[in-house]
Amino acid sequence: MLGLCGAGMAQDLPNLREARGLVYEDAGIAWEVFPVEGLSDADIATLEQINLIQPQPHYAAMAVHPASGLASERTSLAANYHDEDNARAAAMAACGEDCAVVMVIRPAGWEPGRPLQLSAQAVEVLTGDYRRLPRRSRAMAISPATGQWGIGESREAAIAACGAEDCRAVVEG
Repeated sequence: MLGLCGAGMAQDLPNLREARGLVYEDAGIAWEVFPVEGLSDADIATLEQINLIQPQPHYAAMAVHPASGLASERTSLAANYHDEDNARAAAMAACGEDCAVVMVIRPAGWEPGRPLQLSAQAVEVLTGDYRRLPRRSRAMAISPATGQWGIGESREAAIAACGAEDCRAVVEG
């Protein structure tokens, strides 16, 4: 089992090679639409085409207020999170009461239960800039609630670079 932890906890974290085997690297995206009572057939058709027109990075979710329709100012898209649950929560929080998630965007080939999930942007950094840091001391931290991330030359530096209260180290070395 992977030990994912915050500052001050001394658990082993996956190194770069292990992390690359856990994340969806260059996977592309797949989306799923959930028809919700109150949305028109045209709204559902739009949702089914939206990622062909303007692709969004994984993990993402869209929430709508069905009584107001898809074109409502309450419609909210939360994208580039580290997992589907937090993307859903962010979209619902921005949409407000009586909303429903109508679409999620995941990496192609997504399977539930992976011990390390990262946003598309964090995967790009992990396979790019992260590799340029000193191997012995480098770390990556993420904020599940906000989708933010940070890298640094130590766990503490990565958590500080992440910048959110819930940041925790997820890769080291």
